Amino acid sequence: LYLNGDNTTCTFSLSLEGEDESDDSHEGTSPPKRAVKDRTVYGPLLCLLPPRKIAVLLAHASLSLGLSEGEVGSKVVSLALYVAQVLETEVNVSRALRVRANERKLKSNSWNDMDSDDSDHPNHGVAGVTVTQGATPFDELEIDNQSEGIPIESWVYTATHLQRFLDEVSGSDNKKSLKGQGRVRPAIVQKRCKEILLAEGFVSDGLSKSQENRKSMDDYAEWDPVKKVKLGAALIRLLLDHTTFSKPLKGGQAPPEPAFRYLRKRTGEKKFHGYISIHPDLMNIAVNEEFSSTSALIPLAMNNTRVQPMVVPPNEWTDVNNGGYETIKVPFMRTRYCKTQKDSLHRADLSKVIEGLNVLGRIPWKINQTVLDAALKCWDGGIVLGDIPSKVDYEVPPLPESLEYRDYTTLGDIEKKMHLKIFLKYKDALTKHKRFKQKNMDLHSLRCSAVLKLNQAKKFRDFEEIFFPYNVDFRGRAYPVPPHLSIVGSDLCRALLMFAHPKALGVNGLYWLKVHLANLAGADKMSFDGRAQFADDNMDSIRAAVNEPFGENKWWTKFDDPFQGLATCHEIVQAIDSGDPANYMSSLPVHMDGSCNGLQHYAALGRDRGGGKAVNLCVADKPQDVYIGVMHEVVRRVAQDADQMIPFDENKSDLTAGEKDLLKTIKSARLVNGLIDRGVVKRTVMTSVYGVTFIGAKNQIKEKIDEKLEEKGYDIDENEPEIHQACGYLASLSLEVMGQQFKGARQTMNWLTECASMIAGQGQPVSFISPIGVPVVQPYRQRRPFTVVTLLQNITLTNDSDKMPLHRQRQVSAFPPNYVHSLDSSHMILTAIEMQKRGLHFSAVHDSYWTHPCDIEEMNTVLRESFIELYNRPLLEELKTMWEMRYPSISFPDIPPQGDLDLTS
Repeated sequence: LYLNGDNTTCTFSLSLEGEDESDDSHEGTSPPKRAVKDRTVYGPLLCLLPPRKIAVLLAHASLSLGLSEGEVGSKVVSLALYVAQVLETEVNVSRALRVRANERKLKSNSWNDMDSDDSDHPNHGVAGVTVTQGATPFDELEIDNQSEGIPIESWVYTATHLQRFLDEVSGSDNKKSLKGQGRVRPAIVQKRCKEILLAEGFVSDGLSKSQENRKSMDDYAEWDPVKKVKLGAALIRLLLDHTTFSKPLKGGQAPPEPAFRYLRKRTGEKKFHGYISIHPDLMNIAVNEEFSSTSALIPLAMNNTRVQPMVVPPNEWTDVNNGGYETIKVPFMRTRYCKTQKDSLHRADLSKVIEGLNVLGRIPWKINQTVLDAALKCWDGGIVLGDIPSKVDYEVPPLPESLEYRDYTTLGDIEKKMHLKIFLKYKDALTKHKRFKQKNMDLHSLRCSAVLKLNQAKKFRDFEEIFFPYNVDFRGRAYPVPPHLSIVGSDLCRALLMFAHPKALGVNGLYWLKVHLANLAGADKMSFDGRAQFADDNMDSIRAAVNEPFGENKWWTKFDDPFQGLATCHEIVQAIDSGDPANYMSSLPVHMDGSCNGLQHYAALGRDRGGGKAVNLCVADKPQDVYIGVMHEVVRRVAQDADQMIPFDENKSDLTAGEKDLLKTIKSARLVNGLIDRGVVKRTVMTSVYGVTFIGAKNQIKEKIDEKLEEKGYDIDENEPEIHQACGYLASLSLEVMGQQFKGARQTMNWLTECASMIAGQGQPVSFISPIGVPVVQPYRQRRPFTVVTLLQNITLTNDSDKMPLHRQRQVSAFPPNYVHSLDSSHMILTAIEMQKRGLHFSAVHDSYWTHPCDIEEMNTVLRESFIELYNRPLLEELKTMWEMRYPSISFPDIPPQGDLDLTS
């Protein structure tokens, strides 16, 4: 219809706003004007792939996202954007294959031969649209790929199906014109086809032959979000109208029913969300298939992840436009759509960060078969362990009956109190119902996540080497591109991966494996010798984990990271049983973690001796534990508050504000007194230097307190208000203690915050250049919603582009943690480069550094040397000088006074 410029026919029913779903067919009638207008927007995108391929991608994407969202269904906006993204990826793959084929032809200098023998190749041009003289004919492209052993279907190249469509509608090749499409308008078809083919580089428009054939992936822009949403909504409309499901019965099949349905849910007085849900019976079949480790169907849908590990080394980054996958284009930086930062990348010296990313991407990995088999056994056997969630949903309390409306102004005091109790009881029952439904939805998400990890591990288990291309976020932090299976993932992901190339343990390798196991078991605040002894003392349990991992001795299952613990147990036992541990070839990475890395950077910035000593920047007899220090002070204050007597009648009706606050403090302290350990405060301490909010700290603490109260037999749901209040009390206390114990870090953080406030106050985004040359522009802007009218419903998108006003509060509050993140990423990249120069394997997850057990001592040396090298520079002075040049109208405050911490001592 788009190619034909059709304004009179419509082959599927349309519902503009999604408000009045109608079964009446509009076939053969005049379509609404909106449909025609939208078709001119998404039509060119729809023509870039063959119809059958689009149908398969649409069905798979819709089923996959629907399964991940559960019985509630997918939001229309989410599904529309997801479907469009899947199509854009497929189009880019086709483009990249064609570009590569052209490049191979150019390199082989075979153009003259093809030019001289045009008559040997069929002319795919129709009605004035001709293939560019000298460009590679499509048949030749296909043959070229097939000669390399790459199976390529005949329609893989973008233009081919358009050429064939033109052949069909024009009646060439002895074919009749297409039926059911209305009257063919050859002039319009030719014009629009030529526009698409021109954009795709298949036909010439005054370009030279070399220009035409050298069209690269950089010449294609990303699809606009509005176009994506319109395209996705149009395809969802087709999905709803033309997909059916027939339930299998004993005697055959039930009559076909719609496989997907559209429904609307109220989210406000005048607001609705549109959802696409899967037919319940199809959902049940798919879920049973999806969560089976022997699934034959659903892994195809679940594995349609856009980016996965590679089985060949990734292309090295040469600049911000070239690197990573062979055919899929991934950005060098995850800029969050900040054009200013994208532009700055082209003017920056990125040699250091590019070198670091290439080092990380060259490391070969393989799947740990032992851990994979154990994880699959947990999944198949319903064993809840680590990242393997329960397959059984929680029992959801019934939804309470709605209360009748009552005019409270006509009720007496007694009736008001009675109805207030009824309302509170109803509200409590409704809250419980929603909470358990949410728990089941969370469980479903965890199951989907586990299936994705296990399926990808199974897919790559037989490869001798797999690789992970890297890119950076807007602060310069390096990440593997694949989202599901990588070392940045959870315990299961990390345990599933090991170095592909083993190295002999050497003299101290077994020692470091034992230290590593102690770290995973939580015994990480002893001396290194003490940790090695911990492993020796538990050798019987280590062997039990290897011989009978799911037997009576479940020692390893109690670790915070059980699967990594199991992998380490196997490596230790195999090394010992080899009879010659020093020559045992080990592939297991050993990790060395920073001691509250954020505080280490703040202590180094301010040369804070007290803070540096607390986070192990100074020599000490045994490792210091910053979390224990904060915990002891919090425990002391909680016990002090809990011991207070309530000096008034807590049941009286006229409590003052001060009495209410005191009562809340005492009750909260009594509830959590005795429950506080290192784990309760650890995450809050760790994230305090990264700008954790009070709400974030409260939620972190609540997770741990809930676990401890459940162990003591508390009904979490019954006591939710009291627990919520107590965790808020504990969060405030923890943040207050942190501020008092680390005054040097607080001074530096306050200076960074003050400077950021002055910059944002002038309407400028806070920007700087990291120590390794990454230009950082904070992307935080105010979001402005706007409405996109689609064939299915109105969809609201948000615009936070560079044209929007700054979000001043976020610009200010996010800067200190973003700056520290840029410092730890700089340290990691410098370490990776130096390790590569020494011929050593190295990888890292931010402040957790990995290498072979035999190379731990050398890695530790490199880590210290790189840290000292980084902080030999006056980083705060450099930052201030940079700002004074960039923002000359601002008079920045003096840098806080430096302490006497000597990092070289």
